[in-house]
Amino acid sequence: MRTRIGRTAGQHVAIAVALTIGLGAGSVVAAGPESLGGAGSQSPAATLQGSWRVEITVRHCLTGDALLSPFPALATFAQGGTVTTSDGGMSPAARSTGLGLWQRLRGRTFAARTEAFTFSPTGTLSGRQRITQEITLDREGATFEAQVSSEVVNTMGQVVFTGCATSVGRRLD
Repeated sequence: MRTRIGRTAGQHVAIAVALTIGLGAGSVVAAGPESLGGAGSQSPAATLQGSWRVEITVRHCLTGDALLSPFPALATFAQGGTVTTSDGGMSPAARSTGLGLWQRLRGRTFAARTEAFTFSPTGTLSGRQRITQEITLDREGATFEAQVSSEVVNTMGQVVFTGCATSVGRRLD
């Protein structure tokens, strides 16, 4: 993926938004109920369903080197395959809550995709952030690790930034 570092205030906001990889997936579409991560009555060890504390580390897409200190986020994976995220990496005035879908890919591996609105420093809608994840749940279902990619598009639908991150989640007690 490419990354751009801008010099204007608007570009800095776009970078901050892209780097604030709130949780939430290649290409996820709502599948039949049998493949949705939240479908059925599964034990916590078998599903993402529930609420999670997440720590996100923004990384260089090519080298994997950490670019910023980790920051917190929250995510709730609901029965039926929806996900809601809240990001502690930036002001809610710059990025809305993320909403999206999740599903099981195979075994303990899941995919999630969320979108959030982005706003300029003056509060004007500037576009959307799309976050895609592949999430691997541990055997006990208490933690997960994820590979994350982010894409920021402007109001015309043009990609203005891409970024990468990893995240670690722990179930809320």
